[in-house]
Amino acid sequence: MHEAWKAPKARMRGDVRRAERHGHAQSGMFSGHVLGRAAVAASLGLTALGFASNAFAFVSTPVGGRPGELDVNAQLTLERGKLEPNENQASYRKVKGWQEYKLGVGYTWGDLGPLEFFSTRLEATYFTTPEETNDPDEWFIQPEGSSTATQIQPECTAGAQYLGNGLCRFYEKDDGTILSATISAAVIHDPKYALGFFLKFSAPIGVDLEKFGNPRMDYFAFGWQGGVNLTNWLAYESTLFVGLGTRPFGKEKNGSVALGNLFHFKAKRWLLPWKAGFKFGPYVEGDINERFDERYDRAYSPQVLPQPGDTEARQHEDRIRSARFALAMLPYFLVTEHLAVEAGYIQKFFGYDAPATQAYFVGLRGLADFGR
Repeated sequence: MHEAWKAPKARMRGDVRRAERHGHAQSGMFSGHVLGRAAVAASLGLTALGFASNAFAFVSTPVGGRPGELDVNAQLTLERGKLEPNENQASYRKVKGWQEYKLGVGYTWGDLGPLEFFSTRLEATYFTTPEETNDPDEWFIQPEGSSTATQIQPECTAGAQYLGNGLCRFYEKDDGTILSATISAAVIHDPKYALGFFLKFSAPIGVDLEKFGNPRMDYFAFGWQGGVNLTNWLAYESTLFVGLGTRPFGKEKNGSVALGNLFHFKAKRWLLPWKAGFKFGPYVEGDINERFDERYDRAYSPQVLPQPGDTEARQHEDRIRSARFALAMLPYFLVTEHLAVEAGYIQKFFGYDAPATQAYFVGLRGLADFGR
């Protein structure tokens, strides 16, 4: 899933003092509820989305994030569904063995000039992704050199490895780490309305950036989130995430824009004897750049019909420019004022060029209040 769904949470709060006088915390949109003096929330990905990630929209956490609070989060994301690297549907493969393990720590410093709830966050995500191959029973691929000047065959070349019997490995298994640093702040926060912005910087370590089925990676990303409390049990959040991919340093990963809209239902008790909530809404993502992958083109893209005067065959190039439309379902449980559990499921319904079409995630967040 898109990285937007996995981004660290910016800090936005309602008027906590007023909320506590009424016996409950108002939702602060980027950080969600505040219960008592300190609270926590799980941060769950997926990304995946990532729908990269890469991924899970830049949504609020249930609790935590007031000035003087330090929170540590851990999450597991499973990217599943289908890998869709080429317009030829014979290239679609079932995703297995794509896991992401994230550990993060954030601190809310307080006001910085006109900015409120200024916070910083560091996160590290370790991932493993499976090899990418074809299915010889569905699409038989020839070894390199099988094509002629006038007839192009599905061929395993351009860096792909031919394994025999029509089987081609486009990319090997991969694992690596993505480090990120985020700064965020609110420009509006009161008991009912909230609006904030964030900047995020990331760096890959040991990551194959050309591999199609890897988490998305944005060297630089930015965006905003706004929200409103509609009632004491329902809120609405809207999020915009803009990632530049590997631009301007390379073209291995496209930049993208993601927009998420969530209704946030809140309950004092739910399935378990804990306070809980449920977020539900649509998610849209589209790449703002395009790229090409010769390995998949040589294996799956069709031959272009020869034109008068042509002496050699030409092959169509299928651009990689993802567009995905999905639905997010994100429940959470407030176990204590210092511990929360979140879970989630993201399902793509239509679109194209998706590294994964489903994401499942679960996580914990613990909080410590140092006061100020």
